[in-house]
Amino acid sequence: MGYLVAAFITVWLLVTIYALFVSLRQRKLEQDVQMLEELVQEKLARGE
Repeated sequence: MGYLVAAFITVWLLVTIYALFVSLRQRKLEQDVQMLEELVQEKLARGE
């Protein structure tokens, strides 16, 4: 029974770590998209 509890805790820790990693990566991608949108707007404003 102890192995089952240890496996359960391990799986949930791995899932939590993975979810945090995905969340951080998504935040970085959203920042990149925002930066690109601003660059496009600047170029459009300048008429390029």
